Amino acid sequence: MEQDQAERAAHQRAQASAQQAQRSATVEAFDDAQALDAASNAVVDLVQAGKLDEAEVAARELLVRYPEVPDGYDRLGMVYEARGDRQQAAECYRKVIEFVRAHPGHFDPQYEHYFLAKLDSAATN
Repeated sequence: MEQDQAERAAHQRAQASAQQAQRSATVEAFDDAQALDAASNAVVDLVQAGKLDEAEVAARELLVRYPEVPDGYDRLGMVYEARGDRQQAAECYRKVIEFVRAHPGHFDPQYEHYFLAKLDSAATN
């Protein structure tokens, strides 16, 4: 009987520990998502402010810090577009499309269409 109680207590402690680890992982993922959004939006703000060199540095940092998302290529494409370098912008948008196609379950189908339109616009303007 004492052994059963000890086993139950150990099981409850293990469950509580697992739940705490899950909560910590959720909070960490949320914090990472917020940091990504802030970094990605900062590039947009820099492009809009005409600070293209700073925007390029920040976009390249996105590529390094967040290789699991296509934001860095998207933002780098925006920088190239703002500079009038349509060829480089188109190349960045192609990389976003490749990324989306390589991870189809992670993106809404409209996301690919959006970048196909951006690619078309960059390639034809």
